[in-house]
Amino acid sequence: MKKICIKDAKVLEDHEKLIIQREEGFLAVGTPYVGGGILEVKNIVNQSSCSEIPEGSGSHLSKSEDRTGTSQISDDLHVSDDAMVLVNPSDGVSVTINAGNVTTVLTGDYLKYFSNDADYLWMNIMVFVDEYLNEETLLELFKTVSDAKFAGLWDMGLLNHFSFDPMNCGDSVVLACKGRGTTPEDRLIETIENTGECVRKAVAELLKICGFPKDVLGFMEDVGVTVENLTDAGMELVVGVEKTDEIREKLRMQIIKSLQDLNVVSFIIAGIRLEEDYEKHRVRGVNVDDDPAYLYSDEVFGMSVANQIAGTKAIFNFKRYDEAKPGIISHLGPVLDDIFAGLVAGCMSKIFEE
Repeated sequence: MKKICIKDAKVLEDHEKLIIQREEGFLAVGTPYVGGGILEVKNIVNQSSCSEIPEGSGSHLSKSEDRTGTSQISDDLHVSDDAMVLVNPSDGVSVTINAGNVTTVLTGDYLKYFSNDADYLWMNIMVFVDEYLNEETLLELFKTVSDAKFAGLWDMGLLNHFSFDPMNCGDSVVLACKGRGTTPEDRLIETIENTGECVRKAVAELLKICGFPKDVLGFMEDVGVTVENLTDAGMELVVGVEKTDEIREKLRMQIIKSLQDLNVVSFIIAGIRLEEDYEKHRVRGVNVDDDPAYLYSDEVFGMSVANQIAGTKAIFNFKRYDEAKPGIISHLGPVLDDIFAGLVAGCMSKIFEE
């Protein structure tokens, strides 16, 4: 059973829904899906999309299927005056964080749809404040919740194009206090600080459960590169010896080993971030969409990766992979094609050292 900071509120929970009730009611503000605006309610409900609306909530909910086959909530969600309802599109996970006079209950999940190459993050955030607040303060705290959520996403490395598009985020947020009133200035400052800390921690904890921050393999997958892809690319240019399963397995294991080298990882992560900035044209006056000939720093990256793995001889091998661009390498941008060509070239050189 979850506990929240508002002592006279009842918490009712089962595997499909969580209901926070208070006989005296809440003064609450929420995002459009849960009613929008500032309302006085007695129930705040967090439930799965397949469960029934709690009796007496006066809410109407319908579902539609998107092209991924995942249940989505339609626009005709209506919430009566006695309840605000947040709906979970999947089972997800849940965390509860307390900070002084603030409690955050957060449910959510990070979903990856391979059918349409889209990532989807949903979070339902319920924040309870053990204070009486005026509407202006309630709205100020609501902004704090939003800011803290994005701070948590930043902390865990999600706010970049390859890992997560913040526009593809199905969030519902409710901020509730005990009712209308005036809070002393010193208490108000503490409440704002507690709200930011509480929400930021809750977002981070939930994302840790969902597998964040990612390791280098996760970042590589975000740009469409796997160890198997790189192994295939390496085997394409094998010459002078028979292409055997033994060579392929040695190459695969060497790639995995090289991806444990901090310096190799550093080049890959730097390349991913640089490629993102180039792709989004974030640097004024720089356009490398056509991989111009005067861009050679990417090759320096590639040679550095090859050299880190197998020394000078791997640099010569890098030129072969850079020019031929076998397999997955041909599908990458101007920076990453060289970095992964260097990785494959270095690993190929390494396994033939003996």
